[in-house]
Amino acid sequence: MAANESGLVRRTIWVLRAVAAHPNGVGLSEIARESGIPKATCYRVLSVLERESWLTLDPDTRRYKVSLGLLSIVGGFLDSNGGYRHMRQVLADLAADTQETCGFDVLHPPNVMVVAQAAGPRLIGQTMKPVPRTQPVWSTSTGKVLLAMLDKAKLDEYVEDIDRHGPASLGGAEAFVAMLQEIRERGYAHSRDELEEGATSVAAPVRVGDSYPYAVWIGGPSFRLTPEWVAEVSPRLLEASRKLGELLTYTDLQLPTDLRV
Repeated sequence: MAANESGLVRRTIWVLRAVAAHPNGVGLSEIARESGIPKATCYRVLSVLERESWLTLDPDTRRYKVSLGLLSIVGGFLDSNGGYRHMRQVLADLAADTQETCGFDVLHPPNVMVVAQAAGPRLIGQTMKPVPRTQPVWSTSTGKVLLAMLDKAKLDEYVEDIDRHGPASLGGAEAFVAMLQEIRERGYAHSRDELEEGATSVAAPVRVGDSYPYAVWIGGPSFRLTPEWVAEVSPRLLEASRKLGELLTYTDLQLPTDLRV
């Protein structure tokens, strides 16, 4: 593939990824900012995707959404070998076992993107947040555990930004790096009252081949997900992580390289 063609494919993926992270729609300026593509180029890509019915544009709000047509095409690919169904089954089993909502994330700097989730029985009567969605990397258990598994060169890029962009609760770059080392040794990360007051989550990295591009998590209210509960449930989380890693390693169910870090 010629370099310019490869670049076009990459930009198209970035644009689709940015739109998919906003189920309620997103405007051109925000898409350009999140994808890192100049607004004029971004508009040309969006126009083609809309013309091909992969995206829809609300004429009143001027916000783009992923079309049902694209979702049906992608869904067919994902289910062609049953891999996507198996992945969702692992999440559903974990949710049933722990009684809490579980999910599956990918690192998407400077955020993590929730790409799948399964409601636990205790969520009955409540509304789950939409998927896909993006969340700050610093304030989530998946963000911490995925950063902890990066090689030093990649991690250094993030560490440089901690003092400028990370929340004060992290205690600065030195404290954050020390915390990541503890996460690597423990095998999982947790976040308590950071993303939302009263919410706790615990996450483990998912190994695919020689890298850790994904993470699986369990989340719920802090009054239920106590530190003791997190320690007790961690073996089940790590087992789900192992199952997902084996599934993704031995099937073709992997996000394109451009979506991974």
